[in-house]
Amino acid sequence: MSSTQVSRGAHRRATTWLPLILTLLLAAGLRFWHLDAQSFWNDEGNTARLVERPVPLIIEGAAGDIHPPGYYLLLAAWRAGVGESEFALRSFSALCGVGMVAVAAALARRAGGWLPAWGAAALVAVHPLAVYYSQEARMYAQLGLLSALTLWAATKFVYLTRRAPADHWYDRRYLTWVLSATLGLGVCIAAGLYTQYTYVLPLAGLNMAFALSWLTRRPRRWLTVAAWIGAHALAGVLFLPWAPTALGATGWRPPDLNTGESLQAMTRAMLNGVGQSGKTGGTIPLIAVGLLGLWAIWRSVRPRTPQAAQFVTWAALLMAAMPPVVIAIAGIYRPAYLKFLTAAIGPLAVLLAVPLGYLEPRISDRLAATSPALRASKPQAPTRSWLRWALVVLLLGLVLSAQVRALVTLSTDPTLRRDDYRGIAAAIRAAGRPGDAILLNAPNQWEVFTYYYRSEHGDMLPVYPAPYRPTQGEAEAWVDGIVEQHERLFVLFWGDLESDPDRWIERALAQRAFKADDTWISSVRLTRYGTAPLPGGPDADLDVCLGGCDLIRLLGYALAEPTLRPGDVVPLTLLWAAVQPPPERYKVFVHLVDADDTLIAQVDTEPQGGFLPTDRWVPGETIADHYGLWLPPQLDAGVFRLRVGMYAFSGDRLPIDSADTLVGDALDLTTITVVNTP
Repeated sequence: MSSTQVSRGAHRRATTWLPLILTLLLAAGLRFWHLDAQSFWNDEGNTARLVERPVPLIIEGAAGDIHPPGYYLLLAAWRAGVGESEFALRSFSALCGVGMVAVAAALARRAGGWLPAWGAAALVAVHPLAVYYSQEARMYAQLGLLSALTLWAATKFVYLTRRAPADHWYDRRYLTWVLSATLGLGVCIAAGLYTQYTYVLPLAGLNMAFALSWLTRRPRRWLTVAAWIGAHALAGVLFLPWAPTALGATGWRPPDLNTGESLQAMTRAMLNGVGQSGKTGGTIPLIAVGLLGLWAIWRSVRPRTPQAAQFVTWAALLMAAMPPVVIAIAGIYRPAYLKFLTAAIGPLAVLLAVPLGYLEPRISDRLAATSPALRASKPQAPTRSWLRWALVVLLLGLVLSAQVRALVTLSTDPTLRRDDYRGIAAAIRAAGRPGDAILLNAPNQWEVFTYYYRSEHGDMLPVYPAPYRPTQGEAEAWVDGIVEQHERLFVLFWGDLESDPDRWIERALAQRAFKADDTWISSVRLTRYGTAPLPGGPDADLDVCLGGCDLIRLLGYALAEPTLRPGDVVPLTLLWAAVQPPPERYKVFVHLVDADDTLIAQVDTEPQGGFLPTDRWVPGETIADHYGLWLPPQLDAGVFRLRVGMYAFSGDRLPIDSADTLVGDALDLTTITVVNTP
């Protein structure tokens, strides 16, 4: 071979591999960039704490969860080598995400050549869902990788089992091929089942594609079917020890299922990405996806299409479609289930990239495409081939541009960030003092919160996880025991619908403590309370009318601690009564002001923490309503006034009358004294 031929071969190989290598580097950059910028959220905290345990306890913990143990066991081994930081634990998912890009490229190359390989790699590399779940210490990036890897193993299976000798199917070399393909496919299926139970959805699509491929081919080799069944039987045997636990998990149903427009939401998310706020891509990219999919299917049914290419196309379509379709038909959709669509991302990218393989053969030859599908293509007129080229590139460009826009939104929109338990722990660490306590209304917040809060010396505040789904009596007893021991409470509310659907914990706190404020941090609500002995009666009787003396009356107030320190919570109780049923809901405001009427602290909420709105008041019934004002830690000593009033949701305040005299829209109730002595 001449030096010129060697040089041309090296150039051709570089031209072939360089775009794929650059795409893989892009995928790695997107997945590893700022990998630890956001804190673990609830489920990631569970992962971090579960993989700390020995293997038997990991398996035991997974048995009590709704996920199989495969991911946890692999991550535990990974953790032993790289550590337990956020970056270390998430890096395993990031590598799985990069692996999914590589496998999608390999599949698309089998279906059409190097051009589809580059296209599929690009589609997976910038897919917002793929990037998002590749930066999470959960099993969903691994699910996407194994879904694509199973399709790759099945494609190798179809390719190898079709290579039977014409007269001697029992040839040793052929049987070795079949055995290796069967073992590889069986192991992939078992690994997928041990990763996530929803893996069975793309697996069902894969089996449908195999059945179609086998039924439409001649001759129909029964050995192929037997080997295919054997692969699934092998997977079943490997999964058999976990099968009873898996069957027990199928009866779990979340409380927030949503059947409204579920298929549309999942389709848009799978194609263009979706954030926690429900933002989705537009209609034009969906049309582009539909046209590319139809083009791929149309070309796959042509007689000259190789079976491997045809099988990849059909399997990619059915594996991508099965998860959203089954979830929608079964009525088990919830926004949190978008993570299951990672199993469809790789197959979908392959399907959309397949039309690149049917472009002008001369172009593909120059780019070193060696696919049988391209070699079998008939030469086309140059004008016609360039029109096809332009159309395919335009459609793929529309899809990629929508994904890139969604990816930019995902990385820049603060509303799409994960729950910031790291920030919550830091805020409590900065504001907490001896005598405080931390309450977790959902007991499974313990893992993620203590991952951060117990990470520094001096994190000594007691942390109390609430009982799961408590009765009213259990909630009241639990709250009573904590209120008696502590002066201030930091309460993290999360997942109320599942952990405390009747909100008995929060109701008990509204009756036994003094709520100061609410702060939403993504989906976590950090609420602060003060505690003090509940008053036996009012410190002062009043006869104040709000909105007229025929509507609402303020009968009195009680102030448990008139002298306080900076950082204390003012424990104020207001006694209300309705003269007649109020026509609408009103909010109560309590302000603390200084001598210059400067606002020092405030609380605005509906009565009894929102559990007894004014439109539910019964005339003549006295309502004890507790409010807390969290005094700033740097507040100077002095005397401050407590000011109260009511306002409608429109913002209009109710006029206040006292002793038949209009006092305005706010009433100076009493004063408190702040001292700086310990």
